[in-house]
Amino acid sequence: MRSDPVSSIERIVVLDLDGTVAVGDDPVLVYFRGVAGGDADEAFARWVETGEGHRDGYALVADWAASHRVAEHVRAAAYAASRAALHSGEAAVAAPAGLADLLRDRPRGVRCVLVTNAPVDGIEPLLERLGVAGLLDAVEGDAGKPAGMPAVLERLLGEAGLPADRLLSVGDVWRNDLEPAAAIGAATAFIDRFDRGEGSPTFRARTLEALMPDVERWWSA
Repeated sequence: MRSDPVSSIERIVVLDLDGTVAVGDDPVLVYFRGVAGGDADEAFARWVETGEGHRDGYALVADWAASHRVAEHVRAAAYAASRAALHSGEAAVAAPAGLADLLRDRPRGVRCVLVTNAPVDGIEPLLERLGVAGLLDAVEGDAGKPAGMPAVLERLLGEAGLPADRLLSVGDVWRNDLEPAAAIGAATAFIDRFDRGEGSPTFRARTLEALMPDVERWWSA
């Protein structure tokens, strides 16, 4: 991990993992198949066409499991299997083109922190495959977004002694990644995959690649 002295931090960028740094539907499909078996592929394909009804693929699976009364231990086991497949490379994902260069070339005073709801044990091989290992200042798992996000943001800002407007949160789920940041006056960059127009982010685009110029302008301002 890259690590700058706290006293030198001028801005903070908080990055989500799934759908932001790690892009691809394979982990969600592994999860869905573990919950729904043979019904998963068709239902997931319908959702991918429009994105209607669910904020992301994980919400789709959770709602399907609830509506079909899938036992919690079955759902939890399927989720754990999907994370193991992600970390091992069995479930394929990729980093957005140019992300490694963006992180590598950022100004020295910009701290980048990966914050995810997923557990991060065993995540290092995934970060290596994505090309971002060593380019992040910290990785935080089990964040409990959205409810846990305000505490994470407040702690990061407090440790650096920065006001909220010196933090940018980047993610693909408005409710989880961005709404808590916007509520405290932080900047937000929304990967609006299905162009829903949800929320009022500082920056919006359908991909992280398209947002990179905005991110660079923000941390260079």
